[in-house]
Amino acid sequence: MADSGSQRYSPISLSTSESIGVRLPRLLADYSTVLVVVVMFVFFSLSSENFFTGQNLFNVLKQMSIVAIIGIGMTMVILIGGIDLSVGSVVLMSGGVAAVLIQEYNFGPWLAIAVGVGAGALVGLVNGLLIEVAHLSPVIATLGTLIGVRGLGQIIIDNTYVWVTDGVFVGLAANKVLFLPMMATVMILLYVVVAIVLKQTIFGRYVYAIGGNPIASRLVALPVVRTKVLVYVLCGAFAGVAGMLTAATIGFAGPNNGANMEFSAIAAVVLGGTRLGGGVGRVERTFLGTAILTMTLNYLTIRGIPDIWQQTVTGFLLLAAVLLNYLAQRKR
Repeated sequence: MADSGSQRYSPISLSTSESIGVRLPRLLADYSTVLVVVVMFVFFSLSSENFFTGQNLFNVLKQMSIVAIIGIGMTMVILIGGIDLSVGSVVLMSGGVAAVLIQEYNFGPWLAIAVGVGAGALVGLVNGLLIEVAHLSPVIATLGTLIGVRGLGQIIIDNTYVWVTDGVFVGLAANKVLFLPMMATVMILLYVVVAIVLKQTIFGRYVYAIGGNPIASRLVALPVVRTKVLVYVLCGAFAGVAGMLTAATIGFAGPNNGANMEFSAIAAVVLGGTRLGGGVGRVERTFLGTAILTMTLNYLTIRGIPDIWQQTVTGFLLLAAVLLNYLAQRKR
């Protein structure tokens, strides 16, 4: 008769239990951001009758769209080991370009939008060249463009408010696609496209390889400079798209458009688990990080918490995310 103890502790059962012991923490780590979003959503819904309503959820989608779109470009920049502090200024400048072209030069809305997004991409090109060709620190280079581009944007709009009345332009924020805000639809489409590009294309493999080990990438002759410059160009373009949506949402291009959005975008990326050192992260998790940030601020608004405290919460969320990011890197 076989010994029951030998059956209980057979190699098969041991390997199975070991496998579960290895996989469970990995699964929890992989889906921790999703779990946080679900828990927060349930808590906010149960603790406030105004949170889980169709109108408020519609507003949350609109509110998160702009930062989430900036977060796409910021994710790619951080994946290659960089940072871009200029995106908030690009939001102002690109929106200002489009608004002035429409209102003062009678440009068609789609042409004005294309020029505005192109202006954002141009700022990204300048950032990429300053960092990769002139070899400036990403922080110094993009801090310089943050200041310079914000000043340029204010010059373009004459440091005043340029109201946009064009129906097509304003419709970017006001219209719906099925039951979703149009800007949320744009956000989702961009996330799907970029997630596929990063996972399925050689460009995506270059991004992860360069961010994970830039020295080895140069040694094996990967196009490091070209890839990094292109990533900064894309980041500028996504900030340009966010600039269009910002101006469309509030109806004008003003001196304070995009203020501090760079920090919200960085917070969303880091909350989503992208490693600040580069090479590790997924753009779809930035979407979840943006959801965490937006739901928190929306809940505070419902509770009547003043804006100044909401900024404080954003700052502490960013600090907490950076600390967790650092601890995760030490574990690796």
